[in-house]
Amino acid sequence: MGGKVLVTAAGVLLGGAAAWAQDQQLGARTKAMGGSYTAFEDDPVSIWLNPAGIASQPDQASLAYQTYTAYPVQKERGPGNTVVFSEEAETVLADPEIIPSFMGLVFQLGSPESPLAIGICYARPYLLNYAMDEIVSPTQTTFQPDNEVEQALSRFRVALAKDFRFRKPEEGGFLTHLSLGLGLDVGYERWRFRTPASDTTDTSAAFGFGAGILVGLYDNTDSLRVNVGAAYQSAIEYKFSVSPGLQPAFDMPEQLNVGMTFYLLHNFPLRFTFDLQFIRWEDTAADPFFGNQPKFEDVTNYSVGAEYRIPAGKVNLYPRLGYRRFDAPWEDEDNLPATGGFKLVLDTDGEAFNIFTFGLGISWTTEGGKVRAVDLAADVGGDAPNVALGYTHEF
Repeated sequence: MGGKVLVTAAGVLLGGAAAWAQDQQLGARTKAMGGSYTAFEDDPVSIWLNPAGIASQPDQASLAYQTYTAYPVQKERGPGNTVVFSEEAETVLADPEIIPSFMGLVFQLGSPESPLAIGICYARPYLLNYAMDEIVSPTQTTFQPDNEVEQALSRFRVALAKDFRFRKPEEGGFLTHLSLGLGLDVGYERWRFRTPASDTTDTSAAFGFGAGILVGLYDNTDSLRVNVGAAYQSAIEYKFSVSPGLQPAFDMPEQLNVGMTFYLLHNFPLRFTFDLQFIRWEDTAADPFFGNQPKFEDVTNYSVGAEYRIPAGKVNLYPRLGYRRFDAPWEDEDNLPATGGFKLVLDTDGEAFNIFTFGLGISWTTEGGKVRAVDLAADVGGDAPNVALGYTHEF
């Protein structure tokens, strides 16, 4: 019966593989490991990353802040009292800064023999801030970054995850367990578009969902455990007060992530992760008005990460490293995509980026046996460096 459950669940989830995906990277721990997170099963951030990963987690909460890469319009005084516009990449926090990029709670409702958990979270995977120019002619060849779109994309999620045990915890072997997770979402976006003559704002909400699967592929209970996972997030199409063709606005796209996690356990406490992230950017924005302008492209990213545990008295240290091959949603950095009647004008370094990530986690256990952890992370190699800070609290 366990084999039938596994095959059926995998078929239902992976049937969405034709739909590509957004990059949903959130959390200090995941950022430090290159964004490889789909097969995690011990971090509350899984409520968003892969809801199946919370099935066997204890009661705990997580809070994370992180920066984003933005390309805002910048104005400088030029020769002859003229105004010169620029569009260099910047590292920014979301506004207002007090709101985290992720906040979530996990509640364990089941038993050790039959885990069942519910998760509630707020996640803001995207803060888009792009300099743009209006296209006034199909023969136009020069563009000035004097328009700016800023859009924060968030989701509120309630998730339920169930774990099916095929073997006892002390029994090793292949296919030890299967976790399934489903999340129902309310997506919320805050949009602002500024031109030299106007400043327009809007908000919108819509519904979506996410689903995940996590399989205990192998566990010898001593030196090796291998998990595989996959996660899907639906698109969210917002209802804007203006046409996205007339003023640029972006929907939240679909995503499909697949990954593996290897645990070397007691003798050499190392975790190694590998992920693929499929990103469907093409459907997030209106088609260009002019056929000679490129559209946003679907892309595929991949990442690897490592985490090592070092006992240090009453605490454990977790140095982390990662690498991420990040493919931007455009083919040519010198001819960026357009949406409707507007074209991106960004000072970007390329079409693909080799991003290196690193970080450190510190955890300790209270006298009551509850775990606390603080995580720091940073990445370099993109158009701008970014950092993240997280805290996890077990109840």
